[in-house]
Amino acid sequence: MTKKKILFISSANLTTNPRLQKELKIAVEQGHEVDFVGFYSRNWSDKVDSTIIKDINANFHYISATRKPFLKWFFSTAFETISRKIYKLRKEQLKINAYAHSKRTILIQQFLKKNKKKYDIIIAHTLATLYPAYILAKKQNIPFTFDIEDYHPGEIIYRDGKNEIERRKFLMQELLPKASYITYASPLIGEYSLKLLNSQLPTLNSQLINNCFSETEFQFKENNSKKIKFVWFSQNISKGRGLELILPALAKFKAHVEVNLIGNLYQGFYDTFLYEFSDFVKIIPPLPQKELNLKLSEFDIGLAIEISSVDLNKDIALSNKIFAYAQAGLYIFATNTKAQKQFLQEHSQLGISVKQEVLNISNEIEIIIKNILKIRQQKKERYNYSQKLSWEKESEKLVKIWNEILSYD
Repeated sequence: MTKKKILFISSANLTTNPRLQKELKIAVEQGHEVDFVGFYSRNWSDKVDSTIIKDINANFHYISATRKPFLKWFFSTAFETISRKIYKLRKEQLKINAYAHSKRTILIQQFLKKNKKKYDIIIAHTLATLYPAYILAKKQNIPFTFDIEDYHPGEIIYRDGKNEIERRKFLMQELLPKASYITYASPLIGEYSLKLLNSQLPTLNSQLINNCFSETEFQFKENNSKKIKFVWFSQNISKGRGLELILPALAKFKAHVEVNLIGNLYQGFYDTFLYEFSDFVKIIPPLPQKELNLKLSEFDIGLAIEISSVDLNKDIALSNKIFAYAQAGLYIFATNTKAQKQFLQEHSQLGISVKQEVLNISNEIEIIIKNILKIRQQKKERYNYSQKLSWEKESEKLVKIWNEILSYD
């Protein structure tokens, strides 16, 4: 097998983009020369990233997402602001759409212009990388792929929302058909994205890649604790993530339950909301992916409490947590977003989906408490069943895609 030079691009870092982290490791294991371009933010995730990259034999290039160095921040912000102001007059200009979408697009493109290295393929993650990946691929006459981890026009947008939705649609419609391949993170994200493209992209050039993890990152462990141990994890423990819905329901049963929240705690959220539930809620700081996945074996119930009304993307996305819970053998307690409901209909032995209302959630928690012995007894069965959802199996799809694009056996 010929060694190839692969460039991965993200507008985040590896800690906040575990999907890309897994892809990057696979490329290294395949024997390729791998470069990664991403961002550091001077927060908790940078520290975790520094530990991750020690174990990966790749070249890492981080761009600052902060105001330092000042001149780079100033000019990228100015370009973004100007692009947004003239957007209505230049809606059909690709560059204007890209620059108005994100200043990180500008910073990535500036970095890539200075980087003279020649690659065999570009693998882009996050929408801010789509335009720079296309430009560099065109310049070097090489293929590029794009991963749709989220349905970007359906995400919540806090500034210039109407125009930003149109910009995101435009970028996807114009640039995704030019990609050699696109991958997507849930069946519904794929369905919505391909519909947006009006079938411009042949079906053969798209592939579902589930957010699974390596089976080596999980272990089976029985739990016989007196209290039923619930767990929820995310990058940040903050408002709008479903905790406002689940914790009041669990509070009614606090004599029987323990809730573990893993992530970066927003102190304001703790002071205004979480403090009320501190007698049965435990906070665990962010953990590296492998350490987190191993720890999940200690719990009984995995909470996937997404709220459909937050945005369309939440309704159709499958988060990595639902796969982590499944692979750890936990019983999944998920709200009935379109994606999660569909997933648990296909894998009914892994858990239940519930309505997004406190009364229904409370009723289902009561059923869990009454049936916890059976749920615990079935943990090994769930653990074994979920091995078919492993990253080892999903990554085979990626390797096949890369091999086909790069034209070697």
